[in-house]
Amino acid sequence: MDTHESPIGPLDSIDIIGVRKDGGIDTVIVCPKSLNDSNETLHALRSKTHAYLRQISSPEFIAQYGTGPVKLFIVCDHDVSERARELIDELALEAANDRVLLVLGSPVA
Repeated sequence: MDTHESPIGPLDSIDIIGVRKDGGIDTVIVCPKSLNDSNETLHALRSKTHAYLRQISSPEFIAQYGTGPVKLFIVCDHDVSERARELIDELALEAANDRVLLVLGSPVA
């Protein structure tokens, strides 16, 4: 899938990182298109999430942002298919093993 057509944008970059005043770290995957149930979309979502988790656990990330609690938000203002939601639930369990809270939704209420 061409990354320009991907519903999650470039797979090899972190979209947003923010350090909270309490020392926690928020990371955000921004989905500019709907997350449909195609194999290509689900593969891209899995790949980008895994790339985030690798980056979050890297010595470089820790040196720059610290070891505060990390949240990974998947933000999609478009439709999210049931298969994509199921994958996000699966990825949330994987992230929890890395002490990362992964949620579908905005970091700002």
